[in-house]
Amino acid sequence: MLLAAACSKDGDSGTPTPQPAPDKTQVSFNYNQIGAFELSTMPTGPGIYAKVSNGVSGRAFTYELAGSNGLKKATDTLVKGSGKLDASGGATLQLNGLMHYRDGEMTLKVTFSGPDTTIQAKTEKAEYKIRDYRDFINMFTIRNPDVSDHYVQVQDFAFPDTLFNRAPCFRSLKGSYDGQGHKITNLKINAPHKENEASYIGLFSYADSGSIIKNIRLEIAPEGLVGLEGQFGGIVGFSWKANIIACSVKGNILAGMEASSYAGGISGFNYRTNMTGCSFRGHLKASNVGGLMGSFGECNINMSYSYFSFEAYGAGGLAGVPGGDGHISNSYAIAHDYNADVSRFRAVGPTSTNSTSVITNCFAMAGTPEPGVRMATTISELGLQAGTLEVAEWPAGITAPADKRPFKLDTDLDHPLKLWWE
Repeated sequence: MLLAAACSKDGDSGTPTPQPAPDKTQVSFNYNQIGAFELSTMPTGPGIYAKVSNGVSGRAFTYELAGSNGLKKATDTLVKGSGKLDASGGATLQLNGLMHYRDGEMTLKVTFSGPDTTIQAKTEKAEYKIRDYRDFINMFTIRNPDVSDHYVQVQDFAFPDTLFNRAPCFRSLKGSYDGQGHKITNLKINAPHKENEASYIGLFSYADSGSIIKNIRLEIAPEGLVGLEGQFGGIVGFSWKANIIACSVKGNILAGMEASSYAGGISGFNYRTNMTGCSFRGHLKASNVGGLMGSFGECNINMSYSYFSFEAYGAGGLAGVPGGDGHISNSYAIAHDYNADVSRFRAVGPTSTNSTSVITNCFAMAGTPEPGVRMATTISELGLQAGTLEVAEWPAGITAPADKRPFKLDTDLDHPLKLWWE
């Protein structure tokens, strides 16, 4: 009996205690990253949602979505709710309020009852990261532009073989867009003429007061940006008190010469726009053209250049039709292969002998020279002149090279100088 007692344990019947079945319920988002394109699906489907699967039919749950950087506005509310799993043990949680969260990590917590269990799923909201052309054309699909919009392009992208009939970003940019030096390629537009409706043709249609566009490397498709009447620019069609910094455009911009049209390598119509460190290489056609700005109303151009051919009735090496005072400095223009009957071709611009704009430290090879412009007969001669230019005071926010020279010689002296960042 002592031996038998030693071999038994209190409360042990000899039968194993049954263990509860493991909870196999899963929660997942339909997108691993949620950008402008994914958000654009919200009005028409499939939208942004999380899915519960492999659960127990009829099990009740609550859920709440938290963002690592909070909500955009104090009046916005968290996405939360409750429900029960369907007959297959699943549920779909629509997350339409996700657009009110700031970009960052999103954590969805789903708490199930009986027994209480919490399961988490994570994704990233990246509304202001432009990953490809789909993000670009959907920046303002589901909401109005705002001064708080600050977009950042995270990689090169190409537009598909689609012929646009308007600017890919056809709504006003109020905040900023930083291309971070990445390329945008294969843009082609053929804009139909519309009676009594202005056409602003470019990568962006309109840049509003205080907006900033910078660090874009745009390469237009061989078909070019084409239209009859309106304002045409590689980067933006209409720039109103905006800032365009360190952008380059390569390609052809072709408007009707017999219509009211303005074409600039960087921007079409401009008012009080500041342009710094920009370049255009290509061909322009319009009734009035400017190597960088199609029109020039109280604007500033600094440390920029154009290398282009053109067809026009009026042309400026850097700036087109004038409108009020402006300032062009530390820049150069090389125009070649232009129509010989141009009666108003100013070496730098604007395209009027009555313009009161001030030009300083500029260089050109063709056109009627203005005070403040040094003329050269060859590219290498211009390069040797402009290549020694030093700018002591650089604009705020732009990092100067060590020698403070905005231009650098190409390895071939018969090629135009490049900007310090090119």
